Formats: sequence, C-alpha cells, structure tokens
Amino acid sequence: MKLFKLLKYFIILYVSLAMFISCQQENLHSKVSKCVVSVIMPSGIKKEIKFAHRIVTLRSDRMTYTGETNDEGVAEFTDIIPDIYNVYASWELSGDEYVAIADTLVESKPALIGGVKSKMSVFTEQSIELPTNLSLKQSLLISKVYASGTRDINNARYDADVYVEIFNNSDEIQYMDSIYLMLVEGDSPMAFPASLNPTALHARQVYRFPGTGKDYKVMPGKSIVIANSARNHTFVAPTSVDLQNADFEFKGTKYPNNDNIPGMIQVYSAYIAIREINLQRGGINSLCLISTKDNVSNYPIDYPPGKTSGNMFMRLPSSVVFDGVEILSYRTTGIDPNSKRLQNFIDAGYMNISSISGLNHESIERKVDTRKSTADRVYLIDTNNSQNDMINLTDPTPRKYDKALLNQ
Repeated sequence: MKLFKLLKYFIILYVSLAMFISCQQENLHSKVSKCVVSVIMPSGIKKEIKFAHRIVTLRSDRMTYTGETNDEGVAEFTDIIPDIYNVYASWELSGDEYVAIADTLVESKPALIGGVKSKMSVFTEQSIELPTNLSLKQSLLISKVYASGTRDINNARYDADVYVEIFNNSDEIQYMDSIYLMLVEGDSPMAFPASLNPTALHARQVYRFPGTGKDYKVMPGKSIVIANSARNHTFVAPTSVDLQNADFEFKGTKYPNNDNIPGMIQVYSAYIAIREINLQRGGINSLCLISTKDNVSNYPIDYPPGKTSGNMFMRLPSSVVFDGVEILSYRTTGIDPNSKRLQNFIDAGYMNISSISGLNHESIERKVDTRKSTADRVYLIDTNNSQNDMINLTDPTPRKYDKALLNQ
C-alpha cells in the first residue's frame, strides 16, 4: 500500500513537472506582441525636425527586423521573437540637407545622424528610446584591420602579418601627410571606459604619417596599407597575406622590415621597447584617425585611475578624431558593450573577431556600399556604426573589395 502511494506521488510529481516545463517552453517561444522604438534627434538640429520615414533595425544573433518610423520618428515592431537585440538607425544627409535642418549656420558637407543601443532585452512589450549623434561624413575611413594572425607551415604561431588599411571614400584626392593613427588603451581591467570619459581618449600608441603637405596622396576609391612587416608572408604561412607592396611600415625590431617602404613616425608608445603597432591577436584593437594642428607630443600622459606606476597612456581630446573603429576582445560569454573606449559619436557600435587567442586569419573589414558603387568605382558603407558597416572575414587579402561577403 505504501509502495502504491509512493508511486502515485511520483506520477503526480512527474506530470506536474512536465506541465510546468511545457508552460515555460510555451512562454519562451511565444512572440512579443509589440516593441516601440522612439528615435531622439541629436543637438544641432532644428527642434521641428523628426527622424521621420527612416529605417530602424532590431538585430539579434538569430533574427533581424526592420521598420520605418512615422511622422514623429517612432517605429513599431509587432510579433517579435523574444531575444537580446541591438537597436540602431541612421540617416545620411547631403550637404544641402544638412544646411537645411541644422539649427545654426553650418558648412555644406555630407553628414550622418545615427545611434545604437546594444543588448536590449526584448522578452515582453518594450518602449525603447534611441538617442542619436550627429557627425560629418569623412573622406578617409579605416577599412580593414588584420591582427589575428595565423599558423605557419609548421603549425606554429604566426603574427608578423598585421596590417591596417585606410580607404579614400570621397571623390577627391586625399593626403595622408601629418594624419595621425591612434591605437586606444587596451588594459585589462579597463582603464578608461567611454562612459566615464565623454570627451577624451587614451592611447597606448600614436603614430604620424610622414610628409610635409602633399607627399602621400590617396586617389578616390583607393586605399593605403600600413604593415608591421612589409613582406610576402604567404611563403611561410599559406593563409597569411602578401604585404610586400604596403605603402607604410611600423618599423619595429620584432619583425623583418622592408627598406623600400617609408616608415610611420611613432609619437607615443606606452611600451618603450615596442616600435611596431601593438595590435593584439584576439584582444582590444580600437583604432582612430586624427587630424589636428596641435603638437600632439605635448598632450598629457596619464596613469589609469588609482595607479601611480605601470603603463601610462596619452590623453587626446576626442574632438580631434575623424574616424574610429571599436574592436573589443572576444568572450565566449558574449561581448560586453560596457567595455567600449570610443564614444558613440566616433563609433556607435563595436566589432570583434571570433577567437580568444586569434590565429584564425580573421580580419575585420568595411562593407561595400552596393547602392552607390559602380563598375568603375567602389564606395564603402559609413553609418558610424561598425556593427552595421563592417564584417568578419577569413580572407584577409588587402586592397580587395570584391569579396562576396563585402558586397551583400
């Protein structure tokens, strides 16, 4: 009798548990009936101007939804799969459009209004406010960053093949002379998060391009490559890259240099012995392009908060940055958007490779603007949001923009 009661008890418990799990699964897979996104216009724009009739995107690892805003700049999404979403929107302005909607007199230059909110939980009905920033469209863009490295013919670690590529996205000749390239602080734990430093960036390395004015030009639709070692690395690592025709070289002592390639001028390094650019194979590699008439060598040098020894980082005003790409370290638990060093008006998003330690010959590359490009000329996407503008590839070939994944 006791055995029968005990068996009956377990049957009831089993049925109850099965019903509970079934209900939980049903709730998990039921759709969110509504998510409302209100896009907030940035300062510098007339108050009556709304983010009207523009596209807003919700994107998770599994799903992407797009919706159009109404007259008030509000987009409504219905029947959404519950998930963690990035929310973003952008509006590209011609020079005339920018002049027409600005609340003060401005120069007629193409501009961009854009914003992003990362990792928003959408499991119930949501109302999300999406702030935006205003930035001028830039001629020179960071178009490729290859730092992950690969394996050589003996399956050993190979990371001499690092390079950065910069693209002229304008219709006019641009000059690299006296432009600066900055590699942002990448300490762990993070020393200078963007959330606590709204107007400044801290660099672990700063380089200046040589030239006195118009020595190093970049033609429209063309790019320049800066390498740690301007050699053909495919001889020793078949999945590597040929950099013997690089335009500039970070001339350090760790890797072989090419005497025929002009060297970058190192203005500052947090590491006295390191002359080459200190890109980490799987780590934090945020980069910025800078233009300023300041004597950058006179910018202040700071210890991380609370420290009086160890690495020091050059503090630069974020206003001198004209293009930047946020690259964060990969984590199996997910990328932490709170680890951003670049303010949203520089890069509203972030990128990362898909390996903790690199060595997967993976590059981060800017996508082609297929709407604007022609058979004679490539244009690249620039919405000030690297999550929208860039993609990971395992073909790190420099100067190549006809890769299928870049043209989707």
